[in-house]
Amino acid sequence: MLTATRIELRGVTQHSDYPDGVMAECKLDKLNVVPTSCGDLIPHYTEPDVRTKDAKSMSFYPSGAIRVINLESQTLIPTPLGAIPAELVTFYEDGQLDGVFPLNGHIGFGWTEAEELKLARPFTFSFSFGQVTAKIINVRFYPTGEVKSLTLWSGETVKLTTPAGIFPARAGLRLHRSGALASFEPAMPIAIRTPIGFVQAYDVDALTMAGDQNSVRFDEAGRLTHVATSGDIIIASESSDTHRISSRTCLALARDIPVKLAIEIFFDGDQVTIDSGEVCQTFSLTDTRFVALPDIDTVSLGACDLGCDSCSLGCA
Repeated sequence: MLTATRIELRGVTQHSDYPDGVMAECKLDKLNVVPTSCGDLIPHYTEPDVRTKDAKSMSFYPSGAIRVINLESQTLIPTPLGAIPAELVTFYEDGQLDGVFPLNGHIGFGWTEAEELKLARPFTFSFSFGQVTAKIINVRFYPTGEVKSLTLWSGETVKLTTPAGIFPARAGLRLHRSGALASFEPAMPIAIRTPIGFVQAYDVDALTMAGDQNSVRFDEAGRLTHVATSGDIIIASESSDTHRISSRTCLALARDIPVKLAIEIFFDGDQVTIDSGEVCQTFSLTDTRFVALPDIDTVSLGACDLGCDSCSLGCA
């Protein structure tokens, strides 16, 4: 029997430790009932099958507090949104619930994403900005219990009422602690009114496995603070020559196809910062003019989730 500072575990078959000897993660082959802020949970301990990950049963913070539990079977977890079935649960170091993953199958040679998706069921959540119904990869919470973010399954889209208008979203969305919408990932290129004019917001290479960092972001008052786009930004001012900041070209994360990576545009008071990943410059809005020229290739990548009829780019 090994101890992870706060709990004793039976049937530890493999484990790794931090430099001071505290257990970092482990695999189990015996039933353990582990007390948590969500009630007693049973970490995975049986032999893996074609869908089950042959992975750690639990992981821990350096303090010994539980970080992740890969559950033996799908279990109803009490959350501020109500009971949610989960196969994997994550915790903050103080023991409060961090994230709930309804499914945790091993996507690989023996089990496909399509097979896993068949097991997913839609959830409906009510927020201050409207109702969201979708199949989710996870829902995460702030340490104080408020909803922090939703990550959607690939191909899922939801219609959101945002401070900038009503738009379709993919990948995920994030909330402020107040419940106001903090960010979302557009499901298609959308025209967003910004302090530098209209910008086609979309990230062809968005990280679709996490709903925490998205292309369109707002502060708690609903002011636009960030937008991502691909193409070129032309900058002209009285104090300097006209110049251009352009997207970098790189192979896409999901497919072996070159894409123009997103330029990130940040708004803060009377200043705008434009970051291409190679060039990052800050300008005053009072004496500078901007033109955003989009170059968003959703067709070759197959990244756009809604089809071309509702898209304003005409790239088809």
